[in-house]
Amino acid sequence: IQLKEELGAFGYKIQVSPVEKGMAHILGNSIRRFLLSSLSGASIIKVNIDGVLHEYSTLEDVKEDVVEIVSNLKKVAIKLDKNVSKVELELSVTKSGAVTAGDFKTTQGIEIINKDQPIATLTNEREFSLTATVSVGRNVGILSALPTELEKVGDIAVDSDFNPIKRVAFEIFDNGTNETLEVFVKTNGTIEPLVAVTKALEYFCEQISVFVSLRVPSNGKTGDALLDSNIDPILLKPIDDLELTVRSSNCLRAENIKYLGDLVQYSESQLMKIPNLGKKSLNEIKQILI
Repeated sequence: IQLKEELGAFGYKIQVSPVEKGMAHILGNSIRRFLLSSLSGASIIKVNIDGVLHEYSTLEDVKEDVVEIVSNLKKVAIKLDKNVSKVELELSVTKSGAVTAGDFKTTQGIEIINKDQPIATLTNEREFSLTATVSVGRNVGILSALPTELEKVGDIAVDSDFNPIKRVAFEIFDNGTNETLEVFVKTNGTIEPLVAVTKALEYFCEQISVFVSLRVPSNGKTGDALLDSNIDPILLKPIDDLELTVRSSNCLRAENIKYLGDLVQYSESQLMKIPNLGKKSLNEIKQILI
């Protein structure tokens, strides 16, 4: 896996090669889904604007209404240090013209990536101040600030977008014996593309690890579960290889007994309870097990 090229602002093409034939689509789709759903990031969750009581207010000498200002704040890309999970940012200017994300006062451990992101336009010289609360989260938060966090009069919840990934697409190239997967990733600049892909795949591995650790259930009805690697190999022998009569084999398969390891966990009385498995079939099975 390698960074192939940069495509514009925070756009990157990542190449994965070689990939087993037929697997590139599965891998590409998995990377895309996990990039768009599993990564965490920082976003503004609430804002308090001086002179504003609620989100449907308007401000004198400000071109945008409060709804549009809140929408602009949602687009501010913020990077926090690992040890910072929540912080308040202050913005206070006295001027006319554009107010941007670069006007926020930041401290160590806090970085505004898109400092040119518009927030408001002041049509005449005036004071404009606000306090924004930034928090770390995952996915898109539906009004991320809970009612209990809206402590002050004028606190407005922001429908935050925590995901640092803005766009993901992939393309597959056939090399004959294998495939090459190219993934286009566009971020908001708060995370490196290779780091983002690595984190997404780590999360993917965490989710499927439960299937890797499956073991034989105590009742012996394993179905297609993965078997413990320490088990005696003879217990992995399929029932079909035991040379049973068709009737006996069909009865065992109907009970989802597929391996010798499944069969030996059944007592004689349990086997007798299997539908259509009579005394003759039971004796046949006992002879094979002996």
